[in-house]
Amino acid sequence: MKNLLVLVLLFVSYIPLQAQKEKEKDEEEENTYIESPVDEGNLVNNGDFENYEGRLTKSGRFYLVSSWGVLTGSRADFYEKGNELTYIGIPDNDYGFQESFSMDHYAGINAFSYDPKNYRSYLYTELKSKLEKDQLYCVKYLVNLADRSRFAIANLSVYFSNSDDSMLEKEDVYFDAQIKNESRKVLKNTHKWESVCNVLTATGKEKYLVIGNFDSNSETIKEKVIAPESLELDQVQMAYYYIDYVSVKPIDRFSDCKCSVGKERGPDIVFSKSVGIDDDASNDEVVESSTIYFGFLKKNINSSGKADLDRLAKVMEENPILRMKITGHTDTEEAGELGDDVASKDYSRERAYQALDYLAKKGIKKSRFDVYGDGATSPASSGKTPLSKAKNRRIEFKLID
Repeated sequence: MKNLLVLVLLFVSYIPLQAQKEKEKDEEEENTYIESPVDEGNLVNNGDFENYEGRLTKSGRFYLVSSWGVLTGSRADFYEKGNELTYIGIPDNDYGFQESFSMDHYAGINAFSYDPKNYRSYLYTELKSKLEKDQLYCVKYLVNLADRSRFAIANLSVYFSNSDDSMLEKEDVYFDAQIKNESRKVLKNTHKWESVCNVLTATGKEKYLVIGNFDSNSETIKEKVIAPESLELDQVQMAYYYIDYVSVKPIDRFSDCKCSVGKERGPDIVFSKSVGIDDDASNDEVVESSTIYFGFLKKNINSSGKADLDRLAKVMEENPILRMKITGHTDTEEAGELGDDVASKDYSRERAYQALDYLAKKGIKKSRFDVYGDGATSPASSGKTPLSKAKNRRIEFKLID
C-alpha cells in the first residue's frame, strides 16, 4: 500500500511538470517571429500585398491592399489563398490557375488589349522614402501570365514619379518608364513566375512607383497565345498578368541586383525565447539566459536581443571585476551558403562583435570580453526543421572564471 501511494504521488507530480513543458514548447512556437523575405531593406511598403483592410468579397478590389492603390480609375484585382470565392482564390481563380510565389496573395492587371473600352490597369504606391540621388537601386517584381490571356507582351515596366499622379479617368497612360523588361522578351510563362528587374540610378526625385504597360499599342511587343486544350473557358482578349513581390532595394554595385527568379527560402524565422529571467537570478543565470537569435544570414540585433544586452551591461557595470566570453554561431544552411568552415566561423564571429560593439557603447570596456566564432560546429539543436535551425543562429554569453 505504501509503494502504491508513492507511485500515485509521483504520477500526480509528473502531470503538472509535463504540462508545464508542453506549455513552454507551445510558447516557444507562438513567440517565433516570422519575417517576410521581401521586407528587409525594401523601400516598398507591403511589397508582397499580404496586408489589406476590408472584406475581399469580389473582383476588382486591389484598392483594399494596404499602402497601394490603382493609378487610374481602371480596376485591378486581388487574389487570396483559401478564399471561399473561387474566382478570386489561389491557385484557382477567374483567369486561370497559379500558385502564389511565397505567401497568400497576389494582384492581377490587364496590361494590354485592342479593345478601347478594356482599359489597362496600373498598380500604384508611395515609397517609404524618396530615393537618394546617384544611389543604385535594384528594382524588381514578379509576373505570371494568366492561363486565359489571348496575348502576352514584353512591355511591363516600372515608372517612378516625384508627385502623386493618380487620376480618376479610365484611360491608358503613357510614361517614359525608368525600369523596363530589358531583354524585351515576351513574358508568356503561364506556369512559373518571371521577373521584371533592372538597376535604377536615382535622380533623388523618385517618391512614387507605378507598375504597368506605359507604351502605346503600336510600341507594345506582343504575341498571340494559343489556348491549351485543357483550358475550359474562353480566352480573354487581353494580356492579363498576376503580379507579386515588388521590391526597391539600395545596392552598392550592379552585380548585387539578382534578377533571376529562384524560389526564395520563404519566411525568415527568428527564434524567440519564452522563458523570463527571475529578479533573484544569479549573474551566471542572467548571462547564460541572454542568448540572442538571428534571421538567416542576418547580423542585425533585434529589440529582444538589445533588451538582453542592456541586462548584461547592467551586470557588468555592477560587477567591474567580471569578464565575459561572447560566442557567435551559424546554422548548417548558412555555412553552406557562405562556402566553407572558415567563412562560417568568420561570419559567426562578426555576429559576436555586433554584441561587443553594443556593450561598448553602453560604457563597458572591450578588454573585458573574449570574442569567438564557432560557425556551425556547436549547434544548439540537431533538428532539421526551420525552427530547429533558427535556434542555431545565435550569440551565446558565458562568464569567464
